[in-house]
Amino acid sequence: MTKRTAVTFAIITLIIAFVVAVHIKDQQIAMFPSDHGNLAGNLHNSGLVFEMDGKVFFSNPADSDCLYSMDPNETNQKRLTSMGVKYINGANGLLYFYMDSTKKSGNLSGLGSVTNQYGIYRCKTNGRNQVCLLRDLCGEVQLCGEYLYFQVKKNNGGTLEKIRVDQKNRSTVANEKISPVCYNNGTIYFTGVTEDHNIHTLQTTAGDAISTIIEGNYFYPVVQGDYIYYMNGDDNYSLWRANLASGNSQPVVSDRIDCFAMNDNYIYYAFSDPNAPSLRRCNLDGSDTVVLYDGIVNSINLSSKYVYFKVYGLDDVMYHMPLSGSSPASIFVSAY
Repeated sequence: MTKRTAVTFAIITLIIAFVVAVHIKDQQIAMFPSDHGNLAGNLHNSGLVFEMDGKVFFSNPADSDCLYSMDPNETNQKRLTSMGVKYINGANGLLYFYMDSTKKSGNLSGLGSVTNQYGIYRCKTNGRNQVCLLRDLCGEVQLCGEYLYFQVKKNNGGTLEKIRVDQKNRSTVANEKISPVCYNNGTIYFTGVTEDHNIHTLQTTAGDAISTIIEGNYFYPVVQGDYIYYMNGDDNYSLWRANLASGNSQPVVSDRIDCFAMNDNYIYYAFSDPNAPSLRRCNLDGSDTVVLYDGIVNSINLSSKYVYFKVYGLDDVMYHMPLSGSSPASIFVSAY
């Protein structure tokens, strides 16, 4: 072998090794015990909006609920899937969501328009490398550390199951359709489904052990700071909170509410009133309530800059307004 041939062979070998190394790295799925998916409030409202690493990912009702990405100021919109999604989560440059082929983009044609793709999917934040982690009829999904916890719909109601994000170790967690969306530091807080409506905890790092922390008829828990917030079925579905350390509970919003979402500063909720329904906002202690929009609203989701919601009877339209309420609500004009 001549010197020139040897050098050429060495260069080719290095190129092949580099390509193989890049491919192997590209196939590795990053996962950490500290990973956490979407806000509990967003996921209680179908998980239509999720923000991560300077991008907002959303289910676009103007395009059959397909997954889109955009900047937090709503510019640079891009379609990532050709079918409808909800329960959007993510971590480490990867997105996880439930995809449903009953809703398909109007831009889809050919074989893609007749495929039956449903289940929990994983992809990169640019929409590439879409992988079906499991093919099942699922409900709510939350990323809890290295695992996705998810509801599976069945004739008897359903189950709570989990699967590691690299598609390994699927197992049944509970034989009732527990909501996994309120996740905080290794603990899922949930309302009982079949036997009671108490608030329970599920320790994801301790064998999924379950215990009861608050007894009553409570729904849609959200942990925020030192408190767990919930709708109180014993008090006309008003909003209450309990201190996680002491267990002491107190009313926050006396209004009857249909749904709510919250961040570090405010609570946004749908005021349920036959004469004056509205989207309202208040401080975390319930003070300084303001009306943001008059009408029956649902699907409240938050990003770092906007509150998004839908109006009853208009499922293919999403509204938005700044979190501060500095400008009135308007129809969110998305790319299509």
